[in-house]
Amino acid sequence: MVRFVDRPYMTAKAGPKISTIKWKMACGIGMAGYHFITLSDNGNDLFDIYPAAVFKQKHFRRSDRVILGVADSMRSARRLISDMVMECLDNSGDINNIRGYYENYIKEHL
Repeated sequence: MVRFVDRPYMTAKAGPKISTIKWKMACGIGMAGYHFITLSDNGNDLFDIYPAAVFKQKHFRRSDRVILGVADSMRSARRLISDMVMECLDNSGDINNIRGYYENYIKEHL
């Protein structure tokens, strides 16, 4: 089941619409342009960016994913990930443990 952290990272355009975005995603209703940021499924990459359209599929809505961020375009999703990495570096100072930082973030904010 797809879950959101209680304080997801959001772009300025996605922020005011977050409750509608969550509802539409849970129901499988399409949303043009929105992208969701999750931790990568493999251990090598940091994040995955999924367009909202893939969550129209029951397989994706029922998969065990935690959404960390919501962006209104692919470009803003990349910028949001850049901001997330910079926040991690500012708070922890460890470039080798970015994934661990966000795994702990998920545990604290789920």
